[in-house]
Amino acid sequence: MRELEGIVAILDYTLDTKRKRHIVGGILLSISMLFGGFAFTVMTIGNEEEEHEEEC
Repeated sequence: MRELEGIVAILDYTLDTKRKRHIVGGILLSISMLFGGFAFTVMTIGNEEEEHEEEC
């Protein structure tokens, strides 16, 4: 339980100003777009491999 309280305290301290919340939001948005790009790439590579196997 103390670990959870520690995490909440850190988040509260980290996001205590509007500027910090804006920076953290931008970082989270960038990370989500990065993983979305990875997912899209993996999905398109999988489709290309299946099409290539059907041609052979």
